[in-house]
Amino acid sequence: MTKRTIHSKELFNNIQIPDEYFPPIIVGFNIKTPENIGNIIRLGDNVGCREVIIVSEKENARNSKIRRTASSSFDSVKWGFCTNEELESKIPSDYKWIGIETSSDSKSIYHVKLPNKVALIVGNEISGIDTKLLDQCHKIVHIPLLGNNTSMNVSHALAVALFEWQRQILA
Repeated sequence: MTKRTIHSKELFNNIQIPDEYFPPIIVGFNIKTPENIGNIIRLGDNVGCREVIIVSEKENARNSKIRRTASSSFDSVKWGFCTNEELESKIPSDYKWIGIETSSDSKSIYHVKLPNKVALIVGNEISGIDTKLLDQCHKIVHIPLLGNNTSMNVSHALAVALFEWQRQILA
């Protein structure tokens, strides 16, 4: 039996990126776990994001764990920390804020047309996205979960949302 080897770059050479393609911005609100921050940075690199912004009152001092999880993406994606007050100035005014959160007014991500210019916001591992930040979102979407466990790891939820956005953009 012959083993087939395919390098991922070869698979993507024929993808047509639309003229109206704008790299997404990722916002992680109050993410505590360095491994989750690293995973978020890596996901940002996977989709060619514009920037990863981690909203926190203090920088996470465990850069070595972030670096280890982000791998080569640590140095190839623009990312950094900011405070709640600085966030609005970091996102261009023509980008729409989309909160990824299960709430009474959220819609299934599969039934929402996501904007081309998007800032996807995920929340803290325990408490989610702060209510004040959710109020600033243009839309709030959730990922339908059919099993007994009704929560996802923050980086997994972001992956679903990013690739649903990308699917819509590339369709």
